[in-house]
Amino acid sequence: MHDQPLFFGRLLRILLGLALCSWLLVHPPRGIVLQGVVLFLGISLVLGGVKAYAGCEVLALPNLLLRKRLHCY
Repeated sequence: MHDQPLFFGRLLRILLGLALCSWLLVHPPRGIVLQGVVLFLGISLVLGGVKAYAGCEVLALPNLLLRKRLHCY
C-alpha cells in the first residue's frame, strides 16, 4: 500500500524545496501570506523527500508534527 518513491523523485523534491526556500531569501515575493505559502511548500517538499513520503507533499509537515500518517484523497 505504501510504495516508496524512486530515488530521482526524492532528489527532485529535495532540490525543488531548497530552490523555493532559497528563492524566498534571494527575491522574496510581496505579501506575508505568499511568503508563508512558499516557505511551507519548500519545507514540505524537503521533508517529503528526506522521509521518502510517497503521499501528498502538503501533508509531509503535518504528518511529522502530528506523528500520524494522514492521507489526501
